[in-house]
Amino acid sequence: MDNNEKKLYPFKFLEDNSQTAWGTVSYHIADLGSVDSMIAEGWFGGNSLSELMGTYLERVVGDDSFEYYGLQFPILVKVIKTTGWQPLQVNVPDEIAEERYDSLGKTSLWYIQEASPEATMYLGLKRDVDAGDFYRRSQEGSLKDILNETHPKVGDMIPIRPGTVFAAGPGLTIVEIGECSELTLGIHNWGIELPDGDDLLLEEAFDLIDFKRFSPAPPSGDDGFKVSRMELVNPLHIFSEQPGDFAIYHCVSGEAVIQPGPGADAFSPVDIKAGHTILVPSEVNDFLLLPTREGTVLLEAVTEKRNVLDSYTGSSDQPDAPDPHVRIWN
Repeated sequence: MDNNEKKLYPFKFLEDNSQTAWGTVSYHIADLGSVDSMIAEGWFGGNSLSELMGTYLERVVGDDSFEYYGLQFPILVKVIKTTGWQPLQVNVPDEIAEERYDSLGKTSLWYIQEASPEATMYLGLKRDVDAGDFYRRSQEGSLKDILNETHPKVGDMIPIRPGTVFAAGPGLTIVEIGECSELTLGIHNWGIELPDGDDLLLEEAFDLIDFKRFSPAPPSGDDGFKVSRMELVNPLHIFSEQPGDFAIYHCVSGEAVIQPGPGADAFSPVDIKAGHTILVPSEVNDFLLLPTREGTVLLEAVTEKRNVLDSYTGSSDQPDAPDPHVRIWN
């Protein structure tokens, strides 16, 4: 991959599937080292996402994302199908992840694509507890008594933030979109023996857990990304004044085609079918989304500007004027 003159285009990736004790995980877009998504088609077919980032840098993700994340691709997309209960887990915040693990932390959003009538998940605690009570219950097997039980429905969008304990039960298909990290610590396994390598890390995670009663919080710019659900009835023109951020599209239902906008640099139209995910790089800053079937629904994921603090002044580089890189729907 040494030709920097090649134009980028919307990328499809080969899915990377793995089996777990509680279901399956299919990575659609991932730059994790252990999982490195492979481009499926076109000039760059057979190259990995990390190789693409190593050569094309901000042409893939845009200046703001490259300034904050460097060579790390910022967003992870995977599809989780549960046939049993996940271990109870907690995500690690960015600052702790950097300090302890030299890694990106994890905030994610779960979109419920399928849910059986009896599907259940735990999200946070149903009342305030003290750390000692939580630990005791984890040892004696009575944690469920203090967990906040929810019954997710198709179309629900559920933020999973650091500190909130969570676990999904059987009968769910979940599209997870979040920071490109798998820094999630397992803390309880419901008495089920885990495979080798899947260790429980309750003591390591203890100071990360939010022991307060769960209270849903709206999306925040601090999450680092934004996910929108789009019902695509008519063609949608998306453009910016100059190359800015990238965009990821996951097709929930129906089918669409991504093609160049009027007067934009040419690329071969790319179809996106239900269950598939496409990365539109920063360099492709003028394109059309065309629905080709009724009932087409897409999830759009973009990064939000994360300000880099000046090491001397402690101030951020937040601009006063609107960012000309922001994509506009028309």
